[in-house]
Amino acid sequence: MKRLILFTFFVYTLGGDLNLSAQTLSGNLETKITLGLGAGESPDFFYGAEEYANLRLKIPAGEYAAIYSAFNLIAAAGTHGVLLTAAASGSPGAYTMGENYAALMELERLYVQFSADSFGLSAGLLRIPFGFSTIWGPMDFLNPQNPLEPGARYRGALGITVSWFPEKFENTKFMIFAAAPKDPTALSGEGGRAGLSWDNHWRRASIQLLYCFEDHYALGLHRLGLSFKAELELGLTAEFLYTINPDAPGGIEGLSASAGADYSFFNGKLYLLAEYLFCGNESVSAQSAALPSGHTGSHYLYAAGTWKLSDFSMVTLGCAANLEDLSLTPLISWQYEFIHGMIVSIRALVPIDRDSFNSGLPGEFGPQKSGSYAHLTIGLKIKF
Repeated sequence: MKRLILFTFFVYTLGGDLNLSAQTLSGNLETKITLGLGAGESPDFFYGAEEYANLRLKIPAGEYAAIYSAFNLIAAAGTHGVLLTAAASGSPGAYTMGENYAALMELERLYVQFSADSFGLSAGLLRIPFGFSTIWGPMDFLNPQNPLEPGARYRGALGITVSWFPEKFENTKFMIFAAAPKDPTALSGEGGRAGLSWDNHWRRASIQLLYCFEDHYALGLHRLGLSFKAELELGLTAEFLYTINPDAPGGIEGLSASAGADYSFFNGKLYLLAEYLFCGNESVSAQSAALPSGHTGSHYLYAAGTWKLSDFSMVTLGCAANLEDLSLTPLISWQYEFIHGMIVSIRALVPIDRDSFNSGLPGEFGPQKSGSYAHLTIGLKIKF
């Protein structure tokens, strides 16, 4: 906590020379305590503690440009410390081990953005999103998310985007993008990705088309994407990512597709969401890269319902499932904003599958893969 205070003081001091306003610095601080019952190789009982801060800074640079940056500061112990230590090797940050904690300072975003009437350019470490899918995100292969942690911050990619908004076609965007290879030490640039996308928005519907080329095989890897969203009484989404490898037998690498629906009842007090994913065995969709348990099936389902108890409190019941091995992870969470910007939350996960209590093969979302029969997390978030 002392390091966070010193860092914040440093940013504000720096802001005096850069003519920053108070609104340019924002972020949140989270404290988490986790208790659980272990499965597989995990101990019978485990705990975890984590202190996490996300700090975001915007620096105006003239009339048309701005510099954006974001940092993650993490201190953890117990199960959170184990996860942090495992992730540190693949994280673009500085890792250290204290007497009773592991700590990581990570650069999350660092990019410059130019904006004009019909032109935009962003370059650096940034998020390049694709598709309208809420949970699985087949097209979001540059910045995949974990469906079990829908509130987690997205990873960034080192790249550049150039956008054009034609004046004659309102609500239309053309974008050209490029991203560095997944291996940052690839001197030849093999694995680099580049492509273009087109977005169009109407009053109640939106569509996005995507093409991406990856310099990976002799003839490259080609991704074709289509995402559709309709805002009717019932919200609908559909998304497809078709990956072609001309060097492979038959020339096809894989198909990934999702379809979802959401609806609000009782003037928004009850919100329901369901989304299905098909992920081919050879697919390179975002899902196959995001789930910590790996990609072991072709058919997935996520469903959730949120009940707004009051203006300051809500409860959510959700479930992610692999429909082939009949494994699932039900979750329930409650949060309450007792002071403006300060939120307390309780979240419980209970991974189960048909072989949880016998010697059968473990399911993807079951306790043997997740390492837990159940765990409970209590958290406090402060937004500023």
